[in-house]
Amino acid sequence: MDKDRIVAGLDVHKDTIYLCVMDNTEAVIFAKVYGTLTPDLELMCSEMVSHGVTEAAMESTSTYWVPVWNALCESMSLKLVNPYFIKQLPGRKSDVKDAQWIAECLLKNLIRGSFVPDKTVQDMRKYNRRIFDLNEDLTYNSNKQDAALQRCGFRLSNYVSRVNGKSYQKCVRAIITGITDPEELVKLIHGKNLRKYGRNIIKDAVTGDFHQADICLLKQYAELIGVIERQIEECRNALISMCQEHFPKQFKRLQSIPGVKERAASAIIAETGADMKPFEKATNVSSG
Repeated sequence: MDKDRIVAGLDVHKDTIYLCVMDNTEAVIFAKVYGTLTPDLELMCSEMVSHGVTEAAMESTSTYWVPVWNALCESMSLKLVNPYFIKQLPGRKSDVKDAQWIAECLLKNLIRGSFVPDKTVQDMRKYNRRIFDLNEDLTYNSNKQDAALQRCGFRLSNYVSRVNGKSYQKCVRAIITGITDPEELVKLIHGKNLRKYGRNIIKDAVTGDFHQADICLLKQYAELIGVIERQIEECRNALISMCQEHFPKQFKRLQSIPGVKERAASAIIAETGADMKPFEKATNVSSG
């Protein structure tokens, strides 16, 4: 063991951070509780450096670790530790403070840090995961919009593959503007659907009883869906732009795989950083 090695363990919570600094003899040379505001993090980093800390490991739930990591990453080597793994290590964890136990495990090389990408890839992850959240919001609100139409007797979704398809959305926009005559609405349906089910069936499907309240709510859903779609496009464009700027070769190479297009390629890079070295095997990548 390096006789000059000084390490730190951090137990990160929403409002507090417990810090313990240990030397190679496993003696506690500094311990303190900090807040989680930016000035607190700056003070903690300064005091850790002043005590000679070159390595630190932190345990955290949720995303509370991110600002702590960002405050420390340029001053020392860091490891983000899975709380479940720490609890599985042998030892009487209940008899010691969490931060001290983490520092001791780090000192004895008993823990392996989770994969944490650099700041560029972290920003790409923000866009990528926002896209996933927005897609969930889009599906939810599209279904709510269809439910509102179904309550009016409008059953077109029974005869089209997607509620965000062109024919369906043309009808929604027409209804919002006050066009509810089925003879007019049926003219907006793609000929393929008319031939498949028959004009009379589709006409009956777009026949509904629309009150002013229904039209008002449909307009609100349409506006909300439009905002979500615009934000998805903004995030996609920003993510693709970052891929082209920082990982142009990897981005192009991924798209040479059958079935992998821009969106899939950008998601892979955002989650892995386009470097497989931190992952020992495929299961490590898929479990991230």
